[in-house]
Amino acid sequence: MSDTGTGEARIERTIRTHNDVFEGTGYKKQNNGLRMLLFYTTAALVLVLASYGGLYFERGYLHDGILQNDAEKMKDGINFDKTNRTILAQMPGILDTVTKDPNDKYLDSMDVVANSPKVQISTDNLVDLLIKTGFVVKTPKGLEYADFDWKTANWAYSHLSVIMTSKKHPDRVLTLNIAKDGSILIWRVVGAIMSKPLVDKLVE
Repeated sequence: MSDTGTGEARIERTIRTHNDVFEGTGYKKQNNGLRMLLFYTTAALVLVLASYGGLYFERGYLHDGILQNDAEKMKDGINFDKTNRTILAQMPGILDTVTKDPNDKYLDSMDVVANSPKVQISTDNLVDLLIKTGFVVKTPKGLEYADFDWKTANWAYSHLSVIMTSKKHPDRVLTLNIAKDGSILIWRVVGAIMSKPLVDKLVE
């Protein structure tokens, strides 16, 4: 009688690599160059949005805040304290030489009173001042912007300038200095530089 012993059972396993899984399918190996391109493109977009995305909202606050005469939106788009400092420095007479009376016995303690106009913008008078200078007009439908040329200059990571020139009065030029204000994401108007004819119209 012959031995009919059973052979030892063997289990064979095939370990397939990640790339082998997709053999025979329509899947193609990802191109490393394409992945790097997508990564750097995404990173660049995030950087641009983080750097300049706030400008979109800042312009919206300015545009709507003025036309709607909305104080809160104006505050979101303008740093009134910083902007007023630049306006004050442009008032006529601010740099006039002050002459003191040499016979005044209180010469060393006298108060110097500047006769220059004191114009300050606020949420209460901004629209009226823009109407006076011709950048905003009243219509039967409400407030509208007058025609003016808009040019962006001095573009940088943290600031830029917007030059607005009235088409009806080309000598009236308003340059708005816009900068990051308190946050890398928040942009506000922090200065307003006016041409002399515009200053004269403002203070008349």
